[in-house]
Amino acid sequence: MVSSGAGQYLNSSLFIGNNYVYLEETASTNEYLQSLNKEMKLPGGTVISAGYQTRGRGQAGATWESEKDQNIMLSVLLYPKFLKTTNQFALSKAMALAARDFILTFLKDLPVKIKWPNDILVSGQKICGILIENGIKGDQIDYCIIGMGLNINQIFNDGHRASLKSITGIDFDLRETETILFSCIEARYLQLRNHEATISADYLETLFGLNQKRWFKDNINGEDFEGVIKGVHTDGRLVIETDEGEKIYNMKEITQRLTLSSNEG
Repeated sequence: MVSSGAGQYLNSSLFIGNNYVYLEETASTNEYLQSLNKEMKLPGGTVISAGYQTRGRGQAGATWESEKDQNIMLSVLLYPKFLKTTNQFALSKAMALAARDFILTFLKDLPVKIKWPNDILVSGQKICGILIENGIKGDQIDYCIIGMGLNINQIFNDGHRASLKSITGIDFDLRETETILFSCIEARYLQLRNHEATISADYLETLFGLNQKRWFKDNINGEDFEGVIKGVHTDGRLVIETDEGEKIYNMKEITQRLTLSSNEG
């Protein structure tokens, strides 16, 4: 285990990554950070990064798989006490935008979109997943742990996932590249504190499938249907216009297909 600011690399962030722990291997960076923060009150911006996770987790109980020392896998601790629990999805928007900003640093000319709620897609292929876990106290968020998995150097052959290397052909220094991510996270977090409306507008503008007819699967009844994403409620629920009228879904209730509707060709 290595504990430092951000290792030997220059970290230009004000607080993200200033308290930094690197683990060669751990079950889950989110779980490790959660446990460590219970033992001692850690400063906001603390980062736990790992070369390998034996039990990496994604959204809705999914697993996050990554080869050892090939990708960025980290968790960040924040204290967004300025957010009420009814508005906690605003943080998810901000972190998705931060991850997108990071990807755009290297892939300026490619379509980089946010797939609801906070996956990042490049040309329709997943390059980043985010898992956010909040500690609640009353009607406020006491603390928040943001887990991010970003595909950097691993090559995927499944047609569904991409990495920076698979697109650019470049091998990236993971620890150096992390410091760019820290700056992106910090910038969007500070923007959330002061200009939440901008976060919401930017999120909607970059939402994958917005105003396009696409296929969805209703995970409650198992049926596929066509619909058009019209927006996202402040509580994070997805608004879809269907032939039967407007419907609203929580995350586990629906799966969005990456293919267009049959009417779109």
